[in-house]
Amino acid sequence: MMSPAFRYAGPPMTLGNMRANGVRRLDVSCWECHHKAVLDVDGYGDDVLVPSFGPRLVCTKCGAIGCDARPNWADQGSRMVSGWMGAYLLCL
Repeated sequence: MMSPAFRYAGPPMTLGNMRANGVRRLDVSCWECHHKAVLDVDGYGDDVLVPSFGPRLVCTKCGAIGCDARPNWADQGSRMVSGWMGAYLLCL
């Protein structure tokens, strides 16, 4: 586990910065049941903060509101196909 002294303490990542790093989807996991999905975020603007998605997501497995949303670094450098790839719904 990383020491707290080495954790990133800067501003949250935006979708624009994430895309500039070759990532177009979020890796999402439920805080309650740990269900995982990948969410395509191509329809959102570059200024949207990556952490802003987590509290608005609903797990379709257990119904919990709030998930961990991070860049899907596994996509970095790969050719992405647009479209819905996740099993989560955004709460409005």
